[in-house]
Formats: sequence, C-alpha cells, structure tokens
Amino acid sequence: MPSEPRHTLAARTRVLDAFKQGQDWLLVTHHNAIPATTARRIVDSGSPEVKARGGARASNVKCTLEMEVALVDYGEENCLYTLVQLQQMIAFDFGVSLCTSLTSQKLCGKLYTMKKN
Repeated sequence: MPSEPRHTLAARTRVLDAFKQGQDWLLVTHHNAIPATTARRIVDSGSPEVKARGGARASNVKCTLEMEVALVDYGEENCLYTLVQLQQMIAFDFGVSLCTSLTSQKLCGKLYTMKKN
C-alpha cells in the first residue's frame, strides 16, 4: 500500500503559487516545513502533484488466461509455429512481450511442446 505524501497538496500548491507570483517561495517553503530540495523539484516540474511510483509495467505483465487460450489456438491452427513466432504473435495481438520460457511453460502446462527455433 503506497504511503501518503509527507507534504499536503495545499502546501505544495502554495510553494508553486509563490514562485509563479514572484514572491519569496523559499520563505513559503520554510513556513510549510518543506525541504528546499522538494521545493525546487516542485518549482522545476511546475506541478504540485505527486507522481505515482512503482507498480507493474504494462509491457511486462504476467500471462493472462486469454493469452494462454490464444497460444493454444495458435498451436492448433498451425503446429509448425516456433516459440519465437508465438511470442511475436502474442506481442502483436495483445501488446505484451512474453519471454520464450514463459510461452513454453504455458504450453507445457497444456501438454503442448514446441521447438525453440
């Protein structure tokens, strides 16, 4: 569970507003107990919002059930496909990059074996 930001959005906004109005934004930073480095980052980015950090990358997600079904369908459609070709087909259809070992694991789990090249 992500932790809450240390400094409120209102305090961050006050710093940014002071900078935009030409006031002493470092004084505003001091009175709102925001470190100068954080204040500089707020001013440089031009946004008081805190960006989301971490989480799963969209391009490297685990294989979903729909992808497994598609792998089996591809294999039944043409049994001469290699793991690399199946990997490319999944990338084209689902926009997800699967490694060949995961593709092989999913097919072996369904009692299918494929050649590597």
